[in-house]
Amino acid sequence: MNMEYAPPLSFGRDGAKKHVEVFLNTACPYCLNFFLAAHEAVMPRVESGEVRYTIKHYDKPKVRLLHGTIANLFLDYNQPNEAYEIMKSLFLTQKEWAHLDSGEIEQMMKQEYGCQEQRSTMNLSLDITKEALERSISVVPTVFINGEKFEFDSMGEPGQISEKLAYMLD
Repeated sequence: MNMEYAPPLSFGRDGAKKHVEVFLNTACPYCLNFFLAAHEAVMPRVESGEVRYTIKHYDKPKVRLLHGTIANLFLDYNQPNEAYEIMKSLFLTQKEWAHLDSGEIEQMMKQEYGCQEQRSTMNLSLDITKEALERSISVVPTVFINGEKFEFDSMGEPGQISEKLAYMLD
């Protein structure tokens, strides 16, 4: 694989009957709710071959999301399972690192996760930002199921979101 380019995180087979696509940011507390819900409702369906799941980390230029953008630049999307696990850990520890400054986040990514800044992720970030602008995506999380916007209460509990997701995927 070309090390200057990385694809977005995508799990499952291309021919799956359902495709869940999410634009999110690891610094967003509402994205945490969706990520946990999708981990419960979507990932088992990925394993069974029913669903393809694509995660696009949107490095949206918003002060509150910059911490997620910095952490994201260290994820190696050419190693999707590892990137997913680190993303999951970032979501679960979000409150602990959300107050760090940019240098401390860089150190955390290097020391705690053994990551190095990824040029391919910078290129992917630009592609995802361009796509988000073209599709008029203005908030995270924004979710699509088979190309249709999935409406849900992003402030709701992960369990509630998971139930609604499961219903839409059945």
